[in-house]
Amino acid sequence: MKPHRPTAVDVSLIAAGTLFLLAGGLLYVLYRPQTLLLFHVADSMGLLPVIDSWQQWASAWRPAPFVVYSLPAGLWALSYVLIVVVLAASFPPKGRLAAVTLIPLLGAASELMQGAGLLPGTFDWADLALYLAPLAILTINNKH
Repeated sequence: MKPHRPTAVDVSLIAAGTLFLLAGGLLYVLYRPQTLLLFHVADSMGLLPVIDSWQQWASAWRPAPFVVYSLPAGLWALSYVLIVVVLAASFPPKGRLAAVTLIPLLGAASELMQGAGLLPGTFDWADLALYLAPLAILTINNKH
């Protein structure tokens, strides 16, 4: 197996993936309710006062529920695909496909299992679409 030499496109994909990861995390931290497990962990680390001040600052903008509850997971799935497309470039084709599709397909499966009542949570078509949408990159960027 020949090692993959990173190109400018690879660096751009990883940078974009990192930005999408951070954007999804920022939306989550700024606008999700503090009853979630993440905030209990942040509280135990002494970070809740910082998060409180960020949330107070961000309260001037009230994003639509889609932006708060669906978009972060979609951004994270997109981030994963962009980064893994580069990291798995030297994998054999089937291994590369498995690596790149892992998280989007797991997210879609969990959403479908919520719809079937097999997992706690609320099924949402937007969530399902946002988990699967990043897989379009596989057809757009078939170089990897």
